[in-house]
Amino acid sequence: MFNHLIVYTMKHIHTLVQKKLGMTTVLSIMCTILALSAYTTKSQIVEVAQDKILISTMAAPWGFTFINSDEVLFTEKQGKMYRFTISTNTMNEITGLPAIVQKDQGGLLDIAIHPNFEQNKYVYITYAISATGGQTTALGRGVLVGNQLQNFTELFRALPIRNSGSHFGSRIVFDKNNMLYMSVGERGTQDEAQNKNSHLGKVLRFNDDGTVPTSNPLVGVPNTKPEIFCWGNRNIQGMAMHPETGEIYAHEHGPRGGDELNLIKPNTNYGWPAVTFGINYDGSQITPDTTLPGMELPLTYWVPSIAPSGMTFIRNGQPNNEADILIGALAGTHIHWLKMKDNKKISSSRSMNGYARFRDIRQAPDGKIYAMTESPNRFVQLRISGLATNSVYDINTGNEQESIVYPNPSAEESTLSFEVSSDQLVSVKVYNIHGAVVQEMPARYVSKGRHSLAIHSFDIAKGIYYVEINKGGVQSVVKFVKM
Repeated sequence: MFNHLIVYTMKHIHTLVQKKLGMTTVLSIMCTILALSAYTTKSQIVEVAQDKILISTMAAPWGFTFINSDEVLFTEKQGKMYRFTISTNTMNEITGLPAIVQKDQGGLLDIAIHPNFEQNKYVYITYAISATGGQTTALGRGVLVGNQLQNFTELFRALPIRNSGSHFGSRIVFDKNNMLYMSVGERGTQDEAQNKNSHLGKVLRFNDDGTVPTSNPLVGVPNTKPEIFCWGNRNIQGMAMHPETGEIYAHEHGPRGGDELNLIKPNTNYGWPAVTFGINYDGSQITPDTTLPGMELPLTYWVPSIAPSGMTFIRNGQPNNEADILIGALAGTHIHWLKMKDNKKISSSRSMNGYARFRDIRQAPDGKIYAMTESPNRFVQLRISGLATNSVYDINTGNEQESIVYPNPSAEESTLSFEVSSDQLVSVKVYNIHGAVVQEMPARYVSKGRHSLAIHSFDIAKGIYYVEINKGGVQSVVKFVKM
């Protein structure tokens, strides 16, 4: 079936673009499509290595996010935030942060910018605060003006308060609807993860202003917390959104063994501590069960533990049902690569063994990979090899023909070419790597056949973008790069 599509696409692309782009570009497109065909059968051996050290002196680095491909915001656990410019190797401290308590695993934790940051300048952080009876994890938001967070507001604090220095969590991720997901650890009190009248040991979901979405699964349920999206989690320190499907993935620390990678779904119980693949640190059994009715099994798990922290999807034109994931390992002191297909692990490898404790890892808007490490404390740019790449793909599971963007990469204007199998309603959206829509073609009826649409890439910043084509309710995605 796939090879039939290749022949069909090559024949019709030749007719479509030869006059406009010339034979050289036609051959380039054909070669790209043939590379895609090879990718479907090629075995991957993925390796990650240090490219360059950008910052070599840091104090307990914890999380980072990209304002753009050249500017990074990062946190240090003792309560400081910095803006780092890669091209000039300059760093400025951000002022205006709230009072933050550093206690054992608690401190200034994760950081994220709003998907529409260019318009609203919102920066979100999770952090530990002091409260009557102990400490807890909070979520806050400020407006970044220069190197200052202005109008900072605490949006949420987890209850109950515990006087403990362990398992604060916490990661932040936005979905495609600009809803915010926040993880909170169970603070070392295992049974809290199963208590739905507690925020501890959960993934929580908020509107971007910190209010509770009415669609949250426990809204209106007596004796529960409405912020809860799912529960039964021990201590999540890695969350990321699949850039095409919009699904949220999360990994969590197990006890001694039993680290897990999960697909986060609403109203779902992930089992801790009733089920686990791990044991207590003293070697004693926590539970004899690794599965029970009504409790979700992980996508994959690690025994012995690697202590996962930070996670990013690497997008290189894979089909929708496949994913390449990079995960930092603290105790494992390596970078872990996973190839997932239909939410099942089909391959994995480890790179940079013994290099450092990897705290966070991200892909920048321009596609480059960066990581933040402890022991030694560094911010490093990485290079990755062996990962199959292509820029032409279609995620439909039916018989729709492929969609392409050409030229790709492009510095000015590109053209989206797509096939419509029958007269139907078609809409197109262009997303940046943060999930924000940067261009849009409203829905309109399109006749059967192949059509083209200009993408005005000279209007957008350099980086990776995803074009989503909705054809009669069936979505496909094409990646392109603005140079």
